[in-house]
Amino acid sequence: MRLARIIFMLIMPFFMTACAGSAYQLPKVDHAEMMLVENEIKADEKPLKVYKRSSAHYKNRVAKIAKRLQKSAKSLCDISEYNPCNFEVNYSNEDTVNAYAHENNKITVFKGFLQYLKNDEEMAALIGHEMGHHLANHNEEQLQNAQTGAAVSGIVTALLIGAANANNPYYNSYQQQQDQQALEDMMVAGFELGKMSYSKEQEKEADLLAAYLLRHARYDLKKAQNLMYVMSKIDADEVPGKAALLSSHPPSSARVVAWEKTIDEIKSNETKLPYLKNQN
Repeated sequence: MRLARIIFMLIMPFFMTACAGSAYQLPKVDHAEMMLVENEIKADEKPLKVYKRSSAHYKNRVAKIAKRLQKSAKSLCDISEYNPCNFEVNYSNEDTVNAYAHENNKITVFKGFLQYLKNDEEMAALIGHEMGHHLANHNEEQLQNAQTGAAVSGIVTALLIGAANANNPYYNSYQQQQDQQALEDMMVAGFELGKMSYSKEQEKEADLLAAYLLRHARYDLKKAQNLMYVMSKIDADEVPGKAALLSSHPPSSARVVAWEKTIDEIKSNETKLPYLKNQN
């Protein structure tokens, strides 16, 4: 346990500095803006509404929205160098409150989340957010970070174990096995730590790309913004089947403000494409 704490302290600065952030200019949200929205969210005591719909309805709706977003994604795929410009969006009948992007351009959206969403705009924002993760190549970044985390953790662990036993005349095969297990455990821990690096930055980037994607598909961005309020209620309430979906996300109040600022940005942006970080 003591070894794990030492290694964690040694490798954390690496993850704070080594991983790339967003490729795009993200909206800046200050504390005062967040607090205004947070107070608004807290003042709303209405419980989350559950919309009773059939699985066939959800499956059809997800397919329809995904197709509409896909048809409008080419310019965003081009600027993001996301090729091929394709997303495979799947519906799951499970009650888990979740949605996620995973390997091979795939996205899974769960009934447990969709049942809290009122209209196509909110569902499009959810699906668009997961498409944003693919557009920004977050899966590849996470894998690279995870692999680097495992390697760095393994090297640090091996050095510490070697230093601790360099002058130990009683070092035996049993201790060697124990140290080998410790090395493997720390590499797994480093893999998981690396996978988590910059996750909040990635979520902000996925929101930004989702807003532009919805704009290209001609969805109402103000209606779509309600997804952030729904997520704040899911986060605060004891919602059955809630996954760890919000643990890596920025606060919902920050996302509401950022979405509003992105709407304003899109209105004044003639290209209707997100600004790159090095773009004036």
